[in-house]
Amino acid sequence: MGRGVGDLDAPASRVRAVLEGVFRPVTAIGDGFVAQRRNCLAAGAALTADRLSGMREIIWRQLRLLPAADGAGFVAAPGVIAGKDRHLEWWQRTASGDSGPGGFARIRLNLDPESIDLYDYLDMDWFTIPRREVRPYVYGPYIDFSGADRYVVTMTVPVTDARAAGEREPGGPATGVPPTGVPATGVPATGVPATGVPATGGREFLGVAGADIRMSHLEPELLAILRSVPAPAVLVTAERRVVAANTPHWISGTRLARLPAAGDGDFAAITEIGAHSGWLLAAASHPA
Repeated sequence: MGRGVGDLDAPASRVRAVLEGVFRPVTAIGDGFVAQRRNCLAAGAALTADRLSGMREIIWRQLRLLPAADGAGFVAAPGVIAGKDRHLEWWQRTASGDSGPGGFARIRLNLDPESIDLYDYLDMDWFTIPRREVRPYVYGPYIDFSGADRYVVTMTVPVTDARAAGEREPGGPATGVPPTGVPATGVPATGVPATGVPATGGREFLGVAGADIRMSHLEPELLAILRSVPAPAVLVTAERRVVAANTPHWISGTRLARLPAAGDGDFAAITEIGAHSGWLLAAASHPA
């Protein structure tokens, strides 16, 4: 590690804690959906959209714990909601914020598969990767033109549950069986997902729970952490996109020519953030 760079473990840990702090309320949303589904199954009733009215209070409660979130909710896999190939229980923060019933509004998107402007989330990374890899996922930052119309990071977790007795496994990918003490979403109470979860047909993928985190709130928090690094430092995604930096040499949202690599002459130290983000924290070997 080059002189003046400092130890990146401490700031990386603080960034990881920020992400884990989002995954905890998101996990609670997924667990709330699983509980409502189980109640329907126990009553012998079909899980229809009108039987999910209780999700509103669950989502509102978790949104109040996420002041940086523009919206949050549950996004269903095909067929999970009776008669629907696509369904969202997603609420956005309004101008009045958390001040009473008017603080949130249900998002309305076109989910008609016959429509030319279909919002087809089934092909979006924040849905497909948690389904395929049975792990949380951090997507972005990006401008969410279809939803929040803001610069956001979307953070999602897979929501699974034990397959009902006699229920046939659908043709989709199998999901993982969480170890003891892990909620239905596959994320423990600490917000740190289990690793090495085996694939099995014993659980059913129900969808994802997630939140859109506004970069206008997240970036200042990350920047305050990066300022503790005594060298020019940049936080970058696996797609080379700059999330935040403690110097104007790197602009948020732009892409680096290549991922930082220790010893390449430009960076003296690099560490992974973890929390399934794919983010790297890198400190330059010379002044920016």
